[in-house]
Amino acid sequence: MPRKIYKLFISYDEAGAELRQHVAEQFQYSSDCVWQASFRGLTAADLPPGDGVVWVYPVFMQSGVTVTETLPELLRALYAGSGQHPELVFKPVWGAGCGGVGFRAAAALQKELEGEASLLVVAHGVTGRGAAPEPAQFLQQLKFRLPEGTDMALAYFGAFPSVEKVLPGLKGQKVVVLPFLIGKGKHMREDMPSPELAARHGKTLKILPPFGAFYLQAEREYWKTGMGESAGNGFDGPAR
Repeated sequence: MPRKIYKLFISYDEAGAELRQHVAEQFQYSSDCVWQASFRGLTAADLPPGDGVVWVYPVFMQSGVTVTETLPELLRALYAGSGQHPELVFKPVWGAGCGGVGFRAAAALQKELEGEASLLVVAHGVTGRGAAPEPAQFLQQLKFRLPEGTDMALAYFGAFPSVEKVLPGLKGQKVVVLPFLIGKGKHMREDMPSPELAARHGKTLKILPPFGAFYLQAEREYWKTGMGESAGNGFDGPAR
């Protein structure tokens, strides 16, 4: 008899709840057993039963320490506390795919870049550790989605290369900043490049919503037009 499969979609906190719900809906079949939870404040009561296999879908932008080390340890400890030891299968973080960036999100971003603006993607850096691969992969995806020759660069909060290092080298006088983040948190409130910094280099800034929110907005706008193609998702679909 095949083992039961449960799907657990987990965001860092409730700032990612809307995107988490959207992603879960993309992967939910009629017979699926689906759970959603936040990493912060996670308890055993938030988890699927431990009598089968748990596919864990991290609705995170990057595969940092929280996803690769802390989350697996926490899940195993919570299950072990109730005498359960399910097989945990971790799927790639949502930011590893972002719906292949998504042609709807790319089209919305292209509109923001009209007038020869440059694009600056700003991601969460980790001091003392190698950079997670997802931000650079995202930039490569954008190069295929946006018009050839679009000026773009990647910088990090608190790591190299910093915004201060990258900003002067961008070609456009207008710089569109796309935070490689799920939702509005500390980085959006405190760490975005300032107009004063841009002005010192003869530039102006437009800061977009964090990519998770930007992606959802682009999806909503697309479906308002009545277009019929199914929206993309950020994970490799499970074999069934």
